[in-house]
Amino acid sequence: MRTQILLSCVILLGLLAVPAFAQQVTAPKNLDHPGIKWDWKIKAENYTFDVSTVSNYDMKNVTFNQINKELVFTGNSTHDGNIAEIEIPTNLIGGNLTVVQDGKPVSAIVIPGTSSSTIMLKFNQTGTTDTSVFGTTYLPEFSSVALLVMVLSVTMVLVIPRLGKF
Repeated sequence: MRTQILLSCVILLGLLAVPAFAQQVTAPKNLDHPGIKWDWKIKAENYTFDVSTVSNYDMKNVTFNQINKELVFTGNSTHDGNIAEIEIPTNLIGGNLTVVQDGKPVSAIVIPGTSSSTIMLKFNQTGTTDTSVFGTTYLPEFSSVALLVMVLSVTMVLVIPRLGKF
């Protein structure tokens, strides 16, 4: 019993004697326009996808064009030095992503991932800006084919063993 009390006291004193280190969080002084995170629900066929954007300008709207495999981000900025980070699920649009701003191709950093791709872009334009992201794949376009393949597979699994008995 004395040993347990002594060990408890040593542990308690050890915890109290250890200094706690913390860093005070301060906003950078040169950041005039902090980022705003926007979460968008994009409906495509029977699916709903979450597209996230973080930008230091006002992101007004995001629309999806299924035929062109294109997401159009409409934003408005009152300052230059704009930055944006866009996260797009690969099931919505994927493959080689191309970024076009107001009809002109722009260089953007595209980081492909397994479940989503991240696009980072920087531009100095003020006013309303349309940023389009084009993909080469759109997974739900094969949803009806996938259902057909599944039904045929299950049918074959159930029928083929019975054919061997005859």
